[in-house]
Amino acid sequence: MGVIARSNQSSNRDRENMTRSAKGNATTLSRRGFLSTAAAGLSVMALPGAVRAATDGPKYGGVFVVGAGVEPRHLNQNIATDISIKLISNPVFSKLVGLRSDLSPKPDLAKDWTVSDDGLTFTFNLHEGVNWHDGKDFTSDDVKFSFEELLFKFHNVGKGLADYVEAIETPDATTVVFRLSAPNDVIMTFIAGQGFIQARHIYGEGDPMENPANLAPIGTGPFKFVDWQRGQQIILERNEDYFLDDQPYVDRIITRFIPEASARIRALEAGEVDYVTYADLPPSMVAELESNPDITVTSKGHEAWGSITELMMNLDSAPFNDKRVRMAIDHALDINFIIEKAVFGLAKPATGPISSELGWAYTPDTTQYDYDVETAKALLDEAGYPDEGGTRFATSVIVNRANDAFVKAAQIVAEQLRGVGIEVEVKALDAATVAETVYVKREFGMYIQSLTTGPDPAMGVQRQYISSNIRPVPYTNGIGYRSDEIDALFEQAAASPDRAERAALYKQAAAMLCDDCAMVWLYENPTYSAFASTFGNLHSWAAESIYSYGDVYWKEGKDSRA
Repeated sequence: MGVIARSNQSSNRDRENMTRSAKGNATTLSRRGFLSTAAAGLSVMALPGAVRAATDGPKYGGVFVVGAGVEPRHLNQNIATDISIKLISNPVFSKLVGLRSDLSPKPDLAKDWTVSDDGLTFTFNLHEGVNWHDGKDFTSDDVKFSFEELLFKFHNVGKGLADYVEAIETPDATTVVFRLSAPNDVIMTFIAGQGFIQARHIYGEGDPMENPANLAPIGTGPFKFVDWQRGQQIILERNEDYFLDDQPYVDRIITRFIPEASARIRALEAGEVDYVTYADLPPSMVAELESNPDITVTSKGHEAWGSITELMMNLDSAPFNDKRVRMAIDHALDINFIIEKAVFGLAKPATGPISSELGWAYTPDTTQYDYDVETAKALLDEAGYPDEGGTRFATSVIVNRANDAFVKAAQIVAEQLRGVGIEVEVKALDAATVAETVYVKREFGMYIQSLTTGPDPAMGVQRQYISSNIRPVPYTNGIGYRSDEIDALFEQAAASPDRAERAALYKQAAAMLCDDCAMVWLYENPTYSAFASTFGNLHSWAAESIYSYGDVYWKEGKDSRA
């Protein structure tokens, strides 16, 4: 489904006088990649802004309110990649390179760049006169620091790419040179997708995990951090010194925390919030919002995400360390029923660890464990878990309580597993407790989450299965999967400059993971966002570079900042 056009009639809100004005505080309320970035030796120059119709261009002013279901733990996505963190921190920071809607690279802090003929040297020429939000100069040294000391040490994807970068050089304040050990198809994708730049003078000393700036970030992005009212909202304001002169357009962004899904949607319908992202829009609400003439519902722009909802099992503990038990659980689940009831039929069954949206790396030719209760029971018997007294063993499934679809899916999983003699307790917890329990303490039996597998499997998929990524950080190898063969396949695929070779390796890895029933891949996620039709340029494209909001504008605003 693409964009569903809605009327552009204005709401009756007075944007200049309402409580959440720029000067006031808000009132709380059975189961398709990134294009090559540049040809060898090609110089990629800054392109002019989008051509605008004379009477239909972006306007200035207004307050843009986002309704979020989860309050983040902090605002540093270089050390944790929770979507709740990205949602708010992306507008504060910038990257060397961004992504357009077609996933081609576009200038950001780098105004242009070149790639050497042998594909080993990337040279980025930076904008001059860029300042951090605290007024200090941004230089190439900040870029070098961000990659070497933050992204390559703490980021759950960047850590796996560090070995491919032989050196990062800064010949002057506005030039950065990346020298690779071998041609690599992934580095530029990571730079453009997740390489947010942070200041050496802020993070150069002490433990980045404990830096106060994690709670009050200082970036170079279109919006500056203003205030965090715990349990209520976070306020950002327009960066008057932003290096792209015409942006941003809105005066402020307020992210309001509304944990209960129906209340979040009611706030959107009432005009109290303007945007609910795919992460916070329950599938059950899509049809209702589509019928509202003042709201635009879209699934456009998520094509590179490749998001899959999965049932993880703790492979370091019994009974899930037994492949037969994992197979039995997969056989015991009616995936189509889960899709119908949890996401209202808007999803399709997943066939393995790589989404069909990543077409070049995807294969449907994997082992599938069809819904078969009797086979499930037989496998449990064989594994040594007989049906004695109606219960073979007891376990639990953890889920983020802010996600209605996850909660419903967990309830169905529990019900269906009881049908084969497995007693399951559903534990719906807050996001912070989930991260601590599953990824840090690893005190769980089963866990339902969604994971983006794009825009490249080396970024989205590899992190979850390579043994070197078993560490206490969210969205790493939380199941504790270990396989020398899988490690080798992912390493070879990430290092290869040949797309066809990479595709074959990823398909082989997917087949092996399915053969091993490493987890249960439930369904490919439906991704819908909804926003007030009085706003323009709302999009969620180009996975991982979303939410800068620099180009978002209020259609009832002014023609200039004056």
